[in-house]
Amino acid sequence: MLLAGHLAKVQGLKGEFLLHAVMDEPERLDGMAGLVLAPPEADLESAEPATPARPVKLRSFRWHQDRPCLAFAEVPDRTAAESLKGWALWMPESEAILEDGESFRHQWIGCDVFIGGCKVGEVLRLDPGPAGYDMVVMRDLRPGRTGQRDIPYIKAWWTLDLPNRRLDLDPPEGLLDVNQA
Repeated sequence: MLLAGHLAKVQGLKGEFLLHAVMDEPERLDGMAGLVLAPPEADLESAEPATPARPVKLRSFRWHQDRPCLAFAEVPDRTAAESLKGWALWMPESEAILEDGESFRHQWIGCDVFIGGCKVGEVLRLDPGPAGYDMVVMRDLRPGRTGQRDIPYIKAWWTLDLPNRRLDLDPPEGLLDVNQA
């Protein structure tokens, strides 16, 4: 599943929500099957939906002051909607449209990281970084090293071969040793 957004606030009396969308084209949600609402702490990217997550169907979609506003068939009014404020809306990965060269974060997990043909690590996850770059969180597998390293995803440093689960890194000298005791 992919995170589509969070239910930001209840809008009006008919159980509509303003959506804080994290997808590029939230209007694609209209008519989409397989949507799931889950508490904000639930991570459905790597797990199947479980209670209290619940499948939902869009009853309506519209724009309100440049923000998506949506309602679900299972949420008839404002009273029912209030308890879901802040919940996450998830969509099936199969509904996503990727451009050439784009990938999902979870596809990186477990990929081997190489520098100059030598395996130096394994990707644990990708995290959003403070400077706008994603951070590749890598388990350090170099001899005598332990722990993990956060490496910015700067396109010029990385060569991706996701079908073969391989990432080649050409970092600036000393990058992997920053903050090393």
